[in-house]
Amino acid sequence: MKSRFISFISFLTLVVMTAPEAYGQAVVVKKRNVETGEIYSSSSSKSNTNSSLNQAIKYNFLPFFIGEMPLGYEVKINDYLSAEAGLGITTNNSLDELLYSGYTDFYDLADRNLINMSHYVSLKVFPEGLAFNDGYYLGFDYHYRPYSKGFNVNGSTSRATKRFTDIGLVFGFQGRPSDHIMLDVYAGVAQRHVNWDRPTLTQIIDPISGNVVSNLDIVNDRYPTIGVLLGFKLSYLYGTSIIKGASSKSSSTANSKSTKKKRSKRRRRRRR
Repeated sequence: MKSRFISFISFLTLVVMTAPEAYGQAVVVKKRNVETGEIYSSSSSKSNTNSSLNQAIKYNFLPFFIGEMPLGYEVKINDYLSAEAGLGITTNNSLDELLYSGYTDFYDLADRNLINMSHYVSLKVFPEGLAFNDGYYLGFDYHYRPYSKGFNVNGSTSRATKRFTDIGLVFGFQGRPSDHIMLDVYAGVAQRHVNWDRPTLTQIIDPISGNVVSNLDIVNDRYPTIGVLLGFKLSYLYGTSIIKGASSKSSSTANSKSTKKKRSKRRRRRRR
């Protein structure tokens, strides 16, 4: 499992590193100063003014029905790429309990639900160059959800956990009803790996005391399956990211340096 996760993260890193910076498809307009004769250029991206906000805090509502409350952060890398990561709290997977209740002691014998932590990472590709605007995307998604139960047997508490690890692809759409609000809807499929602590309760009669003695055995079970990925996220957009800020500063510095060089060359020519 660790090797597959490392391979998945390496693939996402490779995509980000090889993504061309020219994906902005900027339109360059050259202008000339009549008094000085200086020629300078200005560029404008095909994205609208909403692209100035490129950080978002996100909450996914649909995982509530499977006992997860995830909060995420997304950053726009360029017009074609964005990256998202988040943490969540898990309690009880109601959908999974509905499927397996009556067939396993994991749900039938549990005395209480234990709080656990989930996490996810995703990379989104926008073919039309409309990241953080109205447009569709393809996403590479990694998600880990553990659900834990507590069992009280013979005065002691035992813990069993069912873990879901998803690595999959999603197709989604982002919409901007306002400058600071963005809606995100997606669906997809994943290769799901289940790591399940299966508890089994056995009871025997003590021949000496005649009392019933209970024993909880936990056996680990692992198997792969296919998972469905669904989401409806509400996002609040704000600020300029570190990535965008660094790129804008470097570009402005480069432009100022080139302008100074041009001015110095013209002064030398006039002196001659």
